[in-house]
Amino acid sequence: MWHGLSGRVAVTGRMPVPRIQSETMSTRIFTASNQITLLRLLFVPVFAILILDRNYRGALVVLTAAAVSDILDGLLARWLKQESALGVALDPIADKILMTTGYITLSLRGALPWWLTVIVLSRDVIILTTAAVISLVAGYRPFHPSLVGKASTAAQIATLFAGVCHRARVPYISMELVTFFLYVTAALTVASGVHYVFLIRQRFGIPEADSAKTP
Repeated sequence: MWHGLSGRVAVTGRMPVPRIQSETMSTRIFTASNQITLLRLLFVPVFAILILDRNYRGALVVLTAAAVSDILDGLLARWLKQESALGVALDPIADKILMTTGYITLSLRGALPWWLTVIVLSRDVIILTTAAVISLVAGYRPFHPSLVGKASTAAQIATLFAGVCHRARVPYISMELVTFFLYVTAALTVASGVHYVFLIRQRFGIPEADSAKTP
């Protein structure tokens, strides 16, 4: 197959791609860490089905496995030096899909309130829409997660676990503890959204003082 491909490329007058480069690129795509991330995506429908079937203990097992896989794929990528563009893009996508699925299904079952789910999802939609518009207008601009953003994500994950653990009747996970996580998550999510908007205005907006000086 590769010999045939090299022959066709040579006919067009282009430099043939060495076989070793193609194999290296394939290895970077199908690394161990990327395969674990893809496995985490497969956890999503299983988790959703278990929640909708009210099998909260099974859902807790799947959610824990997903969390462990999230830690494991990052460690493997660093230890084996297998960081790739696909892994950098795929990892947060897998996390966000699982998080979104978790909040929606738990809200459907009454384990989490809809108002919190709306806050969490609305923040994500606003951030993604804003980032897409900026990329279209001004080109790609990376935004590194801030301390508030990281705290918001951690709180959202903790609330997701708390909601599942409470329904699975895990000891010491009371409704009062779940309620505490609800309000902490809501506050941090709103704060991170406001902070993100402030960063966008700071980076791309025109300061008012400069605008006043402009004739």
